[in-house]
Amino acid sequence: MKKILFTLLILASILPAQIGPGRNTEGVHVPAAGTLEQGFLLISGSYEAVSDGHALAMDGYKVLGTDSTYALDKNTPSSGGAFAFGIGITDNIEFGARLPIYYEGEIAGTDLGGFGLGDLQAYLKYSYPIPSTPVDLAIYAETTAPTGTRSIGFRPRHQWFVYEEEDSYAFTAGKWALFFAGLISVNLGDFAHWNTYLGYLHVMESDNHTLLWGSGFELFPKRTVSGIIEVSAETGLLKDKAINALRNDVLRLTPAVKIHLPNELNLLLGMDIGIDFVRKATLDNSIEVHRRSGERNLEYNVRGTPEYSLVLAITKTLDFSRRDADNDGVIDKEDLCPNTELGVAVNSRGCPVDLDQDGILNIMDDCPGTPRGLQVDYKGCPIDSDGDSIPDYADKCPNTPKGTAVDDDGCILDSDGDGVDDRRDKCPNSLSRDKVDEFGCPLDDDHDGVLNDNDSCPETPRGYPVDKQGCPLDFDHDGVPNEIDMCPNSHAGEIVDEDGCPADYDKDGVPDSRDQCLETPYGFSVDINGCPSDHDRDSVPDALDKCPNTPPKAAVDSIGCPIDSDGDGILDYLDKCPGTFKNIIVGSNGCPLKPKNNLNMLAAHIKFKNNTDVLLNSSYTALNDVIYLMRKHVFFLEVQCSNVNGQEASDKQAQAIANYMIDKGIDMNRIKAQGFGTKLPQGEEYRLWNSSGVRLIPYEETTVEEQE
Repeated sequence: MKKILFTLLILASILPAQIGPGRNTEGVHVPAAGTLEQGFLLISGSYEAVSDGHALAMDGYKVLGTDSTYALDKNTPSSGGAFAFGIGITDNIEFGARLPIYYEGEIAGTDLGGFGLGDLQAYLKYSYPIPSTPVDLAIYAETTAPTGTRSIGFRPRHQWFVYEEEDSYAFTAGKWALFFAGLISVNLGDFAHWNTYLGYLHVMESDNHTLLWGSGFELFPKRTVSGIIEVSAETGLLKDKAINALRNDVLRLTPAVKIHLPNELNLLLGMDIGIDFVRKATLDNSIEVHRRSGERNLEYNVRGTPEYSLVLAITKTLDFSRRDADNDGVIDKEDLCPNTELGVAVNSRGCPVDLDQDGILNIMDDCPGTPRGLQVDYKGCPIDSDGDSIPDYADKCPNTPKGTAVDDDGCILDSDGDGVDDRRDKCPNSLSRDKVDEFGCPLDDDHDGVLNDNDSCPETPRGYPVDKQGCPLDFDHDGVPNEIDMCPNSHAGEIVDEDGCPADYDKDGVPDSRDQCLETPYGFSVDINGCPSDHDRDSVPDALDKCPNTPPKAAVDSIGCPIDSDGDGILDYLDKCPGTFKNIIVGSNGCPLKPKNNLNMLAAHIKFKNNTDVLLNSSYTALNDVIYLMRKHVFFLEVQCSNVNGQEASDKQAQAIANYMIDKGIDMNRIKAQGFGTKLPQGEEYRLWNSSGVRLIPYEETTVEEQE
């Protein structure tokens, strides 16, 4: 475990099979066509971890010549990493090298576990950006030396490490290999970089010919965190079963994220998802490997690509360039002024010591941008003889009086043409024909012929006739000047609109001065007072009343039609028993045909002995009928009582009724008992209830079916 954690700390970049690194546009396994700039050095490395015994061998391994078969632990680690570097020889040529380091966990029955080196790789890449396009092309060549460890390792790290006719190794091809590839990159602005490559690899003195290819996008490459999605493969060529090679060799999908840190430092975290992740892994989909371990010959099958593996990376770019783009003697990475003109003297930081070359050093020059060749004063500013802030070389009026406002040509500036220059003009928007004072302000601001000192209305619109005080004439005294008054003979005190005509805010034909309903909706018919007409006096205006002939005092809904509150088919104004329970059969007067369904009639049968709170036996029949109704219908009940002996006696009688019903199983929260002294409340809302000493009033009634 410690060895694995140590490998995680290796400075790394994740490379394709044999492809070198670039600065910031490389993917995980798919490289970019761009190269490092001249003098830039990139150091990098990689880490990949697989914890899946199937990646080592699908069904364990066999020892040829014996009956021995060994199973492998699925948790046996198999990982690897690499040290690498790349350097820009020129802006278009890059050279680099890579040394892999691999690790295999303990392999039962063998001594193949442990750390080992891979083959040393060296590459050369030439990039060609196509002018005026976002496309870069590149050619790539790489040679691999057989420096890898042969005595250790179990899972071949590349497809071309496996030989059909001879023993294979896990960490090395065991022979020299050459690789050539073509690369294309397209910069899609801030949205994405697209990289793709296709290459051919040949292991010398063998039949291993391999096609390496891949394509991928880096999304939002200029953000702090960018996303990567790639597909890449290693496909064996010229095999007896070429279709099997295409299906069984390396093929993976790689999603990843890259974190761009300051100072050209990048972190990457990704995952390789092999093709066996989405298909059933069988021996037909595997690669057969022959391997020696000491004196024994081993045979086993591995997947072309593990189901999944973790990929980690770090890259760091260092600037060792000595370029001096502006040829000022200070290299670009130290030059604080990288675009200095040729021949200009600079300091040690590359910035001009006399930017405008007027003989005054920058640190003392108040006018560092003076055009060359002009005569300047001791502060480095062009000479201005008349002190109007326009240098003599640009001043078309060189003798302007001191303190006078001037234009860009150095001539007197009088924007409103009133003869007073702008610097002294306190009224810069006066008309050229206006008579003004010494400060440029008109003596008659509103031009009505009345001087400001005598003008009671100094802001009269231009052209309005005015009286002696300078105010607009208004013959009918309605506040609207004659000049714009459309109704010049309004009555005294009349409320008028902006045109001087009687105001009618709600447009109902009744002037506001007589309108008692100033916000009548548009289109409503109104009476002489401007209020909406309501012929049946049901409080619903005729314009909204769907039942315009409702009888007087009949309860109506929002459209003026009589309502049936209890839904018994009898309108409220005809209903002698409002509040009838649902599904109760009623007569033409709205009262239940069965007395047991009528709380009003039941209440009349509830009586007390000698005005005490002791119920007569005859009352219990009626109370039981009430209890039956409360069980059948869900409603709240208010019990009201009156008693000649006063408030306390009436309270006790009401509570006696409630207690009886509670004792019979009615929820106490559904009953409200209240005494009213010697007389029950009177009023319209009680007009149909029993006028005796007991009332039973339901409220918020719903049926059992509705509640369920």
